[in-house]
Amino acid sequence: MPAPSKAQLQPLVEGFMQQNELRGQDAPALAGAIAEVLAQALNLLLAQAKVAPGIPCSPGASAGPGRLL
Repeated sequence: MPAPSKAQLQPLVEGFMQQNELRGQDAPALAGAIAEVLAQALNLLLAQAKVAPGIPCSPGASAGPGRLL
């Protein structure tokens, strides 16, 4: 499952901003910036989650190699 894109997240961020009464001239730009950061963070998280199960770690940190941490 791919991470959501900036275009998918921006309406949600704008809704949260309106709900919390964050308004102003640069509010749309702020919503775009927040959506972009969230999209990049989710993309990085999903990329790491795909790699992590195959990386062995110390016995105390996991039940064993090949399992989610």
